[in-house]
Amino acid sequence: MKLVIIYILLISSTFSFAQEWKDSLLVARQAYKSGDYIKALKYYKSAHKKAPKNIDFSDEIAQTAYKLNDFQSAEKIYSKKSRKRQKENSAFTNYNIGNSRMQQKKYKEAIDSYKKSLKNNPNDNETRYNLSEAIRRLKNQQQKNDSKNNSNNKNKQEKQNQKNEPNKSSNQHSKQNNKQPTSNQGKQNLNKSKLPNKTVDRILDQLMRQEAETKRRASERKGNNLGTESGKDW
Repeated sequence: MKLVIIYILLISSTFSFAQEWKDSLLVARQAYKSGDYIKALKYYKSAHKKAPKNIDFSDEIAQTAYKLNDFQSAEKIYSKKSRKRQKENSAFTNYNIGNSRMQQKKYKEAIDSYKKSLKNNPNDNETRYNLSEAIRRLKNQQQKNDSKNNSNNKNKQEKQNQKNEPNKSSNQHSKQNNKQPTSNQGKQNLNKSKLPNKTVDRILDQLMRQEAETKRRASERKGNNLGTESGKDW
């Protein structure tokens, strides 16, 4: 009798637990349809924890995260699911991975995902279009990066030139300052070459005396010559 009661309790608890995750899943799906993605994600996660391992609704969780613009989480869920997917389903999963990466502007990674999707479903025109769009955006991104790098390099060069200009100006001032003492030194040398006024006057006085003495001697010689001529015997 006790065994029967225990068995009934186990069945009841199992049924109740199973019903609980199903109820959570139902609430999540209803919230998703109504656009309440925050509530939907909450109940999806609750249902996922309680659901049996063979029950998989990770696509719905990833899509809900995508709707909430949580593209990184969506990418992780899809990527994890992709490793478990069979070949026939990998095209769908890689397509969604590509979309999640596109929203994060990870265009190179998105291109890889779209290519994987097209390998399993080459006739999917929507994936093909997204692939071409990812390639176009990647080229634009690379061009912007190149333009930005060139602009940064130009700005760095201009800043470097501006830094060098003050140095040149400083060097010019330094050279001028170096020349100035030389010019002053020259002036000092010229001043030293000039004789004091007293010395000049003394020299001039000596010269005048010498000239007067020379004239006196010349006059005396002339007088002596005249006296000799007048006393000559004819």
